[in-house]
Amino acid sequence: MKDRIRIKDIAIVAGVSPGTVDRVLHKRGNVSKKSEEKVLKALESLDYSPNVLASVLAYNKEWKIAALIPNEYKDSFWNQPKDGILKALQVVKDYGVTVDFFHFMENNEEEFVRQSEAILEKTYNCVIVSPIFTEQSISFLKKCDQKDIHYVLINTYLDLEDSNLICYIGQDSYHSGTLGAKLLAFGLSAGESAMICHVEELVYNSQHLIDKERGFKDYFKEHHDLGINVITGHFENPYDTVGMYNFFKKHLTKCPNIKGIFISTSRAFHVVNALKKLGISDLKLVGYDLIDENLTYLESEEIDFLINQNPFKQGYLAVINIFNFLIRKIEPNKLQHLPLDVVMKENANYYTDRQFEEMPIVM
Repeated sequence: MKDRIRIKDIAIVAGVSPGTVDRVLHKRGNVSKKSEEKVLKALESLDYSPNVLASVLAYNKEWKIAALIPNEYKDSFWNQPKDGILKALQVVKDYGVTVDFFHFMENNEEEFVRQSEAILEKTYNCVIVSPIFTEQSISFLKKCDQKDIHYVLINTYLDLEDSNLICYIGQDSYHSGTLGAKLLAFGLSAGESAMICHVEELVYNSQHLIDKERGFKDYFKEHHDLGINVITGHFENPYDTVGMYNFFKKHLTKCPNIKGIFISTSRAFHVVNALKKLGISDLKLVGYDLIDENLTYLESEEIDFLINQNPFKQGYLAVINIFNFLIRKIEPNKLQHLPLDVVMKENANYYTDRQFEEMPIVM
């Protein structure tokens, strides 16, 4: 049996029209006894469960989802979860599921608040949220709890007790930080320094960056025998090329033993650009995400490793889990940590060339 059974699937098995199936399912009458029996036998042969039947009956009801995620114009990383949401929508749209996007700039807390308030002014069954601003996100999600709106978190996990959280889908940020440290450690020697660099504003209101930094530093604490020092750097505006040039010039002049940099966001390519202007090409670099700019430098080996956070899959599974929870009444796993893929020049084509296979609705 297919996980997703449509009206026309039942009609084919029963040997009747889709309209007849519709009238039987909704008890609208105007169906002969013989046709009704054919439909009921078809349901039985397809091994219908109440949950599957509920999903078919739900097609004439609208299930509205709001997606509160950063605008992709400044950071192409956010194209990927959006594409995942849209792909999943194609799978479930026959069941009356719709998605409205509410975008905000990732450096603008006020815009996040405005967009979250716009969601609360309307009527939604569920919200997909990337809670990159911790304080404002918690405030918004508490209001969702008060209005009995359920939600799925992607990319950044917040520990919310007694809430309407359906599930979290994304990386374990702490362990991705330890992974970044381990990858850098392969190329460093005792007495050298590893730098974790946040190329992002408002770092300490972003839980995933805090967790990555903690994991990075903990790795080197636990492996103190490596003799590698840790330095933390924070540069707010990746589009300020002169400022970033001066930032790295200052740090690398002050600490010439920095031999590796872990960039905690998808903006590793900005770091490469600054280092190229400085004439520096011998640093080990580890970053995040398979965006085109990063992949170009991975191919040229100016970035050594990229950690893939599966953003497409985050968006896709967010919609599927909402569908299962609201329509099929299936409780998902609360924490759905996705694999942390280590991508290098030699295996990058595997990730960029493969097509995302449609996943089943039941998780």
